[in-house]
Amino acid sequence: MDRTKDLNRAYKDWILSKGIDGTTVKEKEDGILLESDYATACVNFYEMEMTVVELRITSRKNDETAFFLHFELRDLDYAIDLFKEMEETFKDIGRRHSLQVLLSCTSALTTGLMAEKLNEAARLSGMEYSFDAVPFPELYEKAPDYDILLLAPQLSYESGRIRKILDNMTVLDIPPRMFGTYDANAILELVRNEVSNKTNENHKKGSLKSVEVEHNELSVLTLAFLMQERGMANIVCRYYKGGCAQNEETYVRKPRNFITEVCDILDSAKFMGSHYDMIGITMPGEVWDGRIYLNMWKLTDINVKKELEEKYHVPVILNNNAQVGAYGFWMRHKHYKSAVFMSQSNGSRFGGAGIVANGRLLSGSHGIAGEIKYILRRIYGLTLNPFNIVGPEEMQETMDLYVRCVIGLIDPEIILFRNRMIPDEKTLRESLLRTVPERVIPKLRKISDEDALEYMLLGIMMISLESYGANDHLY
Repeated sequence: MDRTKDLNRAYKDWILSKGIDGTTVKEKEDGILLESDYATACVNFYEMEMTVVELRITSRKNDETAFFLHFELRDLDYAIDLFKEMEETFKDIGRRHSLQVLLSCTSALTTGLMAEKLNEAARLSGMEYSFDAVPFPELYEKAPDYDILLLAPQLSYESGRIRKILDNMTVLDIPPRMFGTYDANAILELVRNEVSNKTNENHKKGSLKSVEVEHNELSVLTLAFLMQERGMANIVCRYYKGGCAQNEETYVRKPRNFITEVCDILDSAKFMGSHYDMIGITMPGEVWDGRIYLNMWKLTDINVKKELEEKYHVPVILNNNAQVGAYGFWMRHKHYKSAVFMSQSNGSRFGGAGIVANGRLLSGSHGIAGEIKYILRRIYGLTLNPFNIVGPEEMQETMDLYVRCVIGLIDPEIILFRNRMIPDEKTLRESLLRTVPERVIPKLRKISDEDALEYMLLGIMMISLESYGANDHLY
């Protein structure tokens, strides 16, 4: 007990002495508060059998959580490393605390001059706006780093498509008169009005979170990993009891090591006040025989299932997130005999597909059923870099290729696709019609990251429950 108190005090003293540049640091009853003009960071301590530390950053600009994790305070050096990771995120917010606006036209020559005029006008007006310019071919790679996108009149023909693809950011068209006369003050006013009138239209969906499970009161702690832009990941930890979602936490951070990430969350799961009979984990990569094959986290020869079961003493179920996404969708829509769930990260050719046929999840003899990369590497070359960002045309080409393969091999009733670069179902259907008869094209449905996570969590929960007795869901 004395060691725990000494460790707590040592960690607090280290944070208080170091702080974060540009912040005020205050010690409070349950932790430490660090504040700046653009964000707040909290380090909260919860005394349980072991001390659980919570690290959280909240952006003042949009009141959104930019970083969040729990961990058990066992080792001072490890705790310091996590604080430094939070510090880097805090500094990144500081570098971006002004409103970031991106201008785009066909070549960025005229918008480059416009950006200079807008930056000067914003400085003279005392407005914390920052303007940059980018040519259209680089738009989709650069846009995720900005808050607002301004399109020159030359791109008016692409405006609708850009809005559908970049549906998570504000896109404004610059009126031709303002653009032609370089009226920086009028464009500033356009941006300022949009910022003041902007309302938060995001809403939480609860209809997908539970499913009826007859005569089953087992509890499952589920984890789902979903990669986002700039190397960040959303990690959702949800507790199910008898098939019903009870509570959850969402962690926002840059993944470092898969097993470390999982153990951090599981070690602090008691903070949610939940006993669990088993653990279900879903993530990108190939999963088979207790192992995960994923270069991103340097996982190849480690028996992850065995390590986690020995540490937590409950059954651990691992599965690929596209596969469990397909199963989660089918659990809520059993009138489909066959369904395919395709998931691709924004701007990456790599992704995967989950396949359900006649109520069974097709995993294959090595767990790679639905892996896109084995097709893409033959077509685009073995050196295909999964981290290269490609534009909408390349992404549509990739999705078109893979959907045609799925149609020819599986002939499903419906294909769900998570791909921001493809604006809607109609775009994908029109592409397919060039080589596929309309009568055999299945229903197509684009889904959001939020719905994808819901299907993944539901799918891994159901697979975990079924695996408790037998593997009837696998073929």
